[in-house]
Amino acid sequence: MDLFLNRAPWFIAGPLIGLLIVAALAVANRPFGALGGYISLARMEGPTDSGWRRSLLAGIVLGGLLSAVVGGGFSPTFAYGSLAEALGGSPLVVGAVLLGGGVLMGYGATTAGGCTSGHGMCGNAYGSKASLVSTGVFMTVAVVLTQLAIRVAW
Repeated sequence: MDLFLNRAPWFIAGPLIGLLIVAALAVANRPFGALGGYISLARMEGPTDSGWRRSLLAGIVLGGLLSAVVGGGFSPTFAYGSLAEALGGSPLVVGAVLLGGGVLMGYGATTAGGCTSGHGMCGNAYGSKASLVSTGVFMTVAVVLTQLAIRVAW
């Protein structure tokens, strides 16, 4: 199926994401984002008002899996290409770096009151000053670290 072999064009995906943001605000009076569902699961909370966020998180994971299976591109691997090469190829070192990065991302997102996509898409759309600052910091750090990685790798 060609539908699953290519990404949706930006002019379709962008407006659809925008509609989801508006729908989440209109229906649940909450910002659209998966971080709340992840935090709720990580804290092993019982039924809360973030139940719809857990469903969103499950839908993201299951939807990605379904898309990969139907598109014929499902091939799980522990290979991390250039990351593994840069770290000497040791699965233990790669795993430690990935785990450390995930912990730092989770801590940062929780401390910042949302993840990069939540601040970037929802917070900015709502005109949140904290989101404007957060997104500026995220983007600046991403550009600086990318430039640093390019210079170190070559």
